[in-house]
Amino acid sequence: MLDVFTPDALRALWRGAQLTLSLTLLASVFGLALGLIAGLGRMSRLAPLRLLAGLYIETFRGTPLLVQLFFLFFALPQITRVSLPAFNTAVLGLSLFAGAYAAEIIRGSLNAVDRGQVDAARALGLNPLQTLRLVLIPQAARTAVPALGNQFIGLLKDSSLASVITVSELLLTTRGLVSITYQPVPLYLAVALIYFLLSNAAARLFRLLERRLNRPYRTSAA
Repeated sequence: MLDVFTPDALRALWRGAQLTLSLTLLASVFGLALGLIAGLGRMSRLAPLRLLAGLYIETFRGTPLLVQLFFLFFALPQITRVSLPAFNTAVLGLSLFAGAYAAEIIRGSLNAVDRGQVDAARALGLNPLQTLRLVLIPQAARTAVPALGNQFIGLLKDSSLASVITVSELLLTTRGLVSITYQPVPLYLAVALIYFLLSNAAARLFRLLERRLNRPYRTSAA
């Protein structure tokens, strides 16, 4: 069975793994940005912003990712007359999906910061933006990182759904190899191993980041 892993097959798997990682990283970055905006919108005092953010969050949390990808790839071009490449559509869909979950993680983490910190920041003369950037976000990050790490690993595996809109990521590449070699067992075992290794590496990186953020603040020497 090992004779299926020819140099060409290994190169194809490597390209598929690279595309999977690219999808996950891009969707995580854009999703985090969307999540921060939506999370702050959900906490806003302005009712229209809260309503808009809530509509976005509940829509993308309440519908399957597969349906969202189908809609963006097949229906949206008919509605808007704008057609995106499959890879860009996958990044957009995964980003919107990730952003909805990140928004609730970020909102919960910001709410977990003691309100006395905000009062202290105001007493020091910090404006709301400075309070958010210098006081709230650094402290909320300690709470948010574990959940965001879990989301990243979930997104890594969910990226396999991009294969349904013809993105040649790891799973679709493997399907192509299976159709040529008729050896599904070793190839799908190899794919499972690749996903496991990528997920394990991501988990270790987020644990390191979590430990770093949880270190006590250094105090200046007397």
